[in-house]
Amino acid sequence: MEYKIQKFPWFDTISPKNNARECIWKYKRAIEGHKLVLVKVDLIVEQWAGTNDQYFQIYDGHTYSHWGSFPNIFDQATIDIAVLHQYNPSQSIDLSGWECKETTMSWRNTHVENAVRVSAILHYYEVPMTKSETYEYAVTQPRYKYRHGSARTLDRFED
Repeated sequence: MEYKIQKFPWFDTISPKNNARECIWKYKRAIEGHKLVLVKVDLIVEQWAGTNDQYFQIYDGHTYSHWGSFPNIFDQATIDIAVLHQYNPSQSIDLSGWECKETTMSWRNTHVENAVRVSAILHYYEVPMTKSETYEYAVTQPRYKYRHGSARTLDRFED
């Protein structure tokens, strides 16, 4: 069966460095019983602000830790990264059919004064999962995150 390619467009404005929104996040999860097969991401900075760089990262799964959004600090969930600057304001990242249940994208502005307008278009297929893949993704990328264990009444030294 031939699946139709789908698009997840993201158009946003990123605030300058040292602001609350200097790094922004977008999250995409496949519908129930399906997985995402990522094809590529097209990136462009629509309004350039000086000579500073723009950092884009795409992750496998829902990234709860925001350590990967800073330059030269990466985590193992990173699928790919792109650095855009005034001489290279657009880029296309080939994701080679990466399979996942959910994905997270982050974009960071390193300019200290100006906000920038950015665009990202994620191209993907939404493919039905097999029974074994359903069990695998239920463990590795669950829909709901629950606390492990419960509150303890004992002091930590009284085991």
